Amino acid sequence: MRAIQLVKYGSAETAFQTNIVADPQLQNTEDILIKVHSFGINFADVMARNGLYRAAPALPATLGYEVVGIVEKVNNPLNNNLLGKRVLGLTRFGGYAEYAISSSNGVIEIQDNLSNGQALALATQYCTAFLALEKTSVSKNDFVLIHSASGGVGIALTQLSKLKKCKTIGLTRTASKLSFLKQNGVDYPIETKAGNYHEKILNVLENKRISAIFNSVGGTTFKKDLKILEATGHLVFFGISDRINNKKGILNTIYQMLKIGKIHPAKLILNSQSINGLNLLEIADKKPEQIQNALKELIYLFDNKKINPQASNEFSWEQLSIAHEGLENAKFIGKVFVNVNK
Repeated sequence: MRAIQLVKYGSAETAFQTNIVADPQLQNTEDILIKVHSFGINFADVMARNGLYRAAPALPATLGYEVVGIVEKVNNPLNNNLLGKRVLGLTRFGGYAEYAISSSNGVIEIQDNLSNGQALALATQYCTAFLALEKTSVSKNDFVLIHSASGGVGIALTQLSKLKKCKTIGLTRTASKLSFLKQNGVDYPIETKAGNYHEKILNVLENKRISAIFNSVGGTTFKKDLKILEATGHLVFFGISDRINNKKGILNTIYQMLKIGKIHPAKLILNSQSINGLNLLEIADKKPEQIQNALKELIYLFDNKKINPQASNEFSWEQLSIAHEGLENAKFIGKVFVNVNK
């Protein structure tokens, strides 16, 4: 089969190569083989391409965390009902290919009213947002701060937070995206490059504090976030995109840690605050039923027009490098995905 492999670290234009590789083999009992129609691209892929994602496999590596396609083989006869079905599946890498392995516990059948791009957005971005919100106890009129609010997870967090009737503050690096944030439901859209965004947040709060902060950036934003987090508040980390600005190596890793800073557990106890991390790959590996349950709820919300996944960034197999470069440089709004040529 064909697979797009990461063959060297660096720019999107030179990092990838289409190779002929062996078809993936079913090994575990719940393994299923999916003929891939479309696969998603995530910022973790960009980190892997730059050699900054430790969980990525050794080169040459086939990246990709989620696919939409048709189930062609199953390893467990009890899963024969999945054969021939159109499914959305999470993969532990291997998605940038004509065939991919998923687990019966990590897939869900999808109907035609859900496009490939929308389904892929639900798999990673909306699942991340759904599970991140579950780590909080936000309710009506609580202030919620969302970093990278025009990204896939940010869009999802905004929509899901508004279902809880929260007041949303959304951050973006790009002024041209402010109108979209407002359209998507952000009550207070703020551009981070235009002066001190932290002061703008304080002006919005008017002596109040944030109940939940969703941070995919890291770096110095961590310290700023803690200053505006209320007692009993929650800070949820699901990425460190700030790391993309640094090179590989222990010195740069130490530098990143110093930028983030440290906090004594006693302070969290005194304020009854929590800091949580969220890694969807680990959840998919260790607790795949959580993903399935989240997807069922998200599809229900989609069917009832409660959420609206943005998935207009559609590319062909040959355009993967363009998609990667655009995602890395914040050129897109919403999900980025590739259709596999048949």
